[in-house]
This record gives sequence, structure tokens and C-alpha cells, in this order.
Amino acid sequence: MSNLARQYQQQQQQPKENQGQQPKQTKAPKQKKFSVSRGEKGIALLAVVALSVAVTFILANYASVYSMNRDIHNLQRDIQQQSQVNEGLQLQVIELSAPDRILHIATEKLGMSLDDNKVKVIQN
Repeated sequence: MSNLARQYQQQQQQPKENQGQQPKQTKAPKQKKFSVSRGEKGIALLAVVALSVAVTFILANYASVYSMNRDIHNLQRDIQQQSQVNEGLQLQVIELSAPDRILHIATEKLGMSLDDNKVKVIQN
């Protein structure tokens, strides 16, 4: 083989050897910088806006439910108080409509007298 052919052959072998040695020697793996694209930023912004709208909606519903429950409890308390007043008034009606009391007031205070001959009893 000629000297020129040997030089060419050595040049072909050297880059192959150098290529295998170079990553082992000095080059460390290159770190990629993490970058966020505009589309990803837009999606993230849309997600944050949607989440905040959902939270606002949930809180508004919670506040209205709380308000309604408070109103219901107040109305129930008012109904109970009014029922007690009605029961007391019903007892007064029963006491005031007793026939003996009416007869006593008619004879004593109003000066009326009971004449059994003028009383008419109607039966069903």
C-alpha cells in the first residue's frame, strides 16, 4: 500500500475514534431551559379564571343557602310564638263564652232578667 492510501485510512479511523472519546472526555449533557409557550400561558390563565369563577359561584350559593336557612329558622320561631299566643287566646274565648258568665254579666251589669216563658229552644 502506498503512503497516500495509508494516510487516508488513518484519517478515516481518527474521527471515528475521536467521536467515541469526545463525549466521554469533556462534554456534559446539556441542560435544556424550560420555557412556557404563549398557548400554555393562555390555557393556564383561562384555567385560573375558570377556577375563580367556579369558586365565586360556589361561595355565592353557600351564602344564599345560609341566608335562607337563617330566614327559615326565624320564621319557625315566629310561628311557634304565634301558636302559643293563639292557644292562649283560644283559652280566653272558651272562658269568656261560658253560659254562666254571660248570664251573670247580663243580670248584674246590664239589668236583664231571664224569663223562661219567652225563651224558645229550637231543636234540629
